[in-house]
Amino acid sequence: MKLTPRLQAMADLIPLGSIVADIGTDHACLPVYLILNKISRRVVASELNHAPLQQAKETVAAFDCLQKIDLRLGNGLHVITAVDKIDTVVIAGMGGQSIATILRDGRHKLKDVRQLILQPMSEESYLRLFLAQNGFALAEEVLAREGRRFYEIILAKAGQEQEKDLFRLSLGPRLLEQKPPLLPAFLEDKIRKLKVVYHSLQRAEKDDVSRKLQDVARELYCLEEVLTGVTAGTDADSLS
Repeated sequence: MKLTPRLQAMADLIPLGSIVADIGTDHACLPVYLILNKISRRVVASELNHAPLQQAKETVAAFDCLQKIDLRLGNGLHVITAVDKIDTVVIAGMGGQSIATILRDGRHKLKDVRQLILQPMSEESYLRLFLAQNGFALAEEVLAREGRRFYEIILAKAGQEQEKDLFRLSLGPRLLEQKPPLLPAFLEDKIRKLKVVYHSLQRAEKDDVSRKLQDVARELYCLEEVLTGVTAGTDADSLS
């Protein structure tokens, strides 16, 4: 099975021999890949509703993985038990606030979990701030690209996040430290989208947008400063 760049980036973060819970598994492509490639010994794959769970079951059956992938119907982390001995939890394809809610509501299920692999579809900054404020460290961050869309993948572990600057924390402190090859294009994309928001606010005939305009302008300035630093560092590396 060949994964999309987004799913492959998540799979690459999972240690050999892991026992994984894939919360909101969709078509169960990631669990099947983990089993077929002997990355995971066993996977619990869950869905909230019957229809997507049936789709997942069809994928698992097609690849003859029913004995090693346990399909479960349920909400968030409530589908896993201590008997499962899960060490890695994957939550992907949801908004950042939804992922944070799942973690908050199921926190008691995470005491033996070594790592979380989280891929928010939106509200990435919210999720990072939630993790840092609730006893999780951002151990690693990865970017993936499919067409014109970028995906941010966060590997979090229990611990104290060391980054204190709120802007860097919301943007991705490990991304800024490690400067992956996709980072310049990722920043350019964020700047482009934020400029659209800025111009829309400028055209809005409302009295209460001035504060929002200032906030967006400040974020644009910070992003452009970061991009300048990243591209300058890249240029310097190519000359050395």
